[in-house]
Amino acid sequence: MTHVPSKSSLSCLLAALVLCLGAGPAGAQVSRTLSTPGPTAQAQKVYNLLTDLENNSRNGGTKQTILGQHCEAQKESYAGEYWVKVGDISGRRPGFVEFDFGPGNYHATYSEPYVDYAVGFARDRFVYGEGIVGFSFHMSYPGASVKSWENNFRQSWMDYNWFGRVINWQANTAEYQALLRDLSFAGDKLAYLQQQGVPVLFRPFHEMNKKGSASPFWWSNQDPAQYKQLWNIAHDYLVKTRGLKNLIFVWSPYEWDGTYGGDPWNYYPGNDRVDVVAVDIYHGNPYFPAQFYTGLGGYNKPRMLAETDKLPVRWGDSRYGTVSELDARPWALYSIWGDSLVYNLGTTSPNDWNVSSNYKAIKDTYGYYSGYWRVLTGGSNATYNWGALR
Repeated sequence: MTHVPSKSSLSCLLAALVLCLGAGPAGAQVSRTLSTPGPTAQAQKVYNLLTDLENNSRNGGTKQTILGQHCEAQKESYAGEYWVKVGDISGRRPGFVEFDFGPGNYHATYSEPYVDYAVGFARDRFVYGEGIVGFSFHMSYPGASVKSWENNFRQSWMDYNWFGRVINWQANTAEYQALLRDLSFAGDKLAYLQQQGVPVLFRPFHEMNKKGSASPFWWSNQDPAQYKQLWNIAHDYLVKTRGLKNLIFVWSPYEWDGTYGGDPWNYYPGNDRVDVVAVDIYHGNPYFPAQFYTGLGGYNKPRMLAETDKLPVRWGDSRYGTVSELDARPWALYSIWGDSLVYNLGTTSPNDWNVSSNYKAIKDTYGYYSGYWRVLTGGSNATYNWGALR
């Protein structure tokens, strides 16, 4: 593999400068140029939609948001169960569904039936004109003999130079070779989806700014320059070595509140390696802090709330006041994580914000119509013509 280091350090510095100066995104025009040269027609159409939504939100146009649902196929009774559950509750399906290539099993490879079922479910949603799709990748550390959730995290035996060996493509280290083997698993699935005409929002190496007390992934809280090298290796492997043209790359730091996540700006791989900028939010009340949406605006990319546990719209009742995140901050794409749709994260206790008053927040969000559909939903009765993207 020939690896070409990123040429975009200057653009990263400029983006950081914009943020430091407090320049707002209003009036900025987001480019439709993808980081993948010569993208498939379908990938370009999906990205055009995302950039149109972003530009509208910045420049006074019709403000709409694609609602998404992450599905944890390894936990579901069938792949896509929570995508279907949204429809059972609200009468409408998510316009975006995301799965994961490596949520963890206890075998030597990532190959599991539920991954293939997830790939098939994602394929069908796009091919049938029911929405757009994505994949994250909770990758066990390169060389792990068991692909497990526990091996997503830092290990006590990892020495100071271990991460440097993972990204040392020049010396073709054993750790680097192991990294490519893991990436090849995702590459095979993504190549199949490309053959089927399906573009994918690919979200690897997320939450890179997560602080040590918050159980960081093995790629998290590393030297920013080395993290960017890791991202660039993955981008080059998939785009150049594997020749994939159907990918839309999503960079997704953790909430940088100073408690759970630190400033992410130095981890940004560059405008030529990122297509969508996102954030994962799991703390705070339903009035999400504006700093995340505003902060990401300096990159002039479509903005995504990639993981959260709260639906964005809830008209007030005796339990909660009125909240509309989509009026305050019309994210291009807003996605709920797994079974936190109905449960508090990591538990089986009800997620009161979403489920109280007969699932009021879910119903209010998916039914948000004010002269036009504010929320772009999927499925057979979608509020957007997804078939036009095929």
